Amino acid sequence: MYTSGVWNVKAGHEDDFARGWQANVDRPSLEHPGIVFRLLRDVDQPGRFISIVGPWRNRAQFESVRASDAFRESISAMADVLESYEIAAYELAVEVS
Repeated sequence: MYTSGVWNVKAGHEDDFARGWQANVDRPSLEHPGIVFRLLRDVDQPGRFISIVGPWRNRAQFESVRASDAFRESISAMADVLESYEIAAYELAVEVS
């Protein structure tokens, strides 16, 4: 299972958001070894970011992180620089390497 976020950041706050996002995933990345946290920035729309996280062992692992006080606090801390965000969960359908 993988999760993604679409983050629309207020103009002029892109670097603040990227730093804040990294700071907010430092703890979960240590608590859940093997999960990779990636933040991608749209080259044509610099205020649009996509986060890709996974693989999670199962949905319960992701849900426990999402339900944590730390996660809620991290979203709250970024509220001032965000216009909107959407988080979704996905199952792997195909992988080519």
